[in-house]
Amino acid sequence: MGYNERKTATLGMPWGTANNRLRKNILFHLLKKHNENFCVRCKEEIESVDVLSIEHIKPWEGTSAELFWDLNNIAFSHLACNVPHKRTSAGPKLRKIGPPGTSWCMRHQAFISDGKFSSNKSRWSGLHSLCKECQHYMRDPNQLKQVQLGASVTGNTLGSEPRNSTFES
Repeated sequence: MGYNERKTATLGMPWGTANNRLRKNILFHLLKKHNENFCVRCKEEIESVDVLSIEHIKPWEGTSAELFWDLNNIAFSHLACNVPHKRTSAGPKLRKIGPPGTSWCMRHQAFISDGKFSSNKSRWSGLHSLCKECQHYMRDPNQLKQVQLGASVTGNTLGSEPRNSTFES
């Protein structure tokens, strides 16, 4: 058994994961000690290491590697407050928000009952962008081809014009 394997066995998790958790715990401890455990976005106290996030104040991606490494461009936030800058500038304007209990299916181009979507915690709505039915068709190229040719799927023709005003329960 190698050195890293022994460490992994002792810690009950991969060495890299444990090392990163330790660094985050040390960072949070120092932030609390210096009374700097406040979110740069909402200004509220960050009370737990589990919700601590390192935040780049100015977006660096596609702009400058120097901004990534610039410590003056670093602040701390709650995980929930640290959303990618591209989402905060353009994303919400593009969101399709329908009646309560419905979500927008990108393939149907219609609002459909939330119960017909898989969960996806990385999206703002907490739901996948395609309903379960469309996910199924996207996985099976033969069925997708039939759908694109105008085959009916539970009363909806996925190849038809967008139906922005149609609501399903």
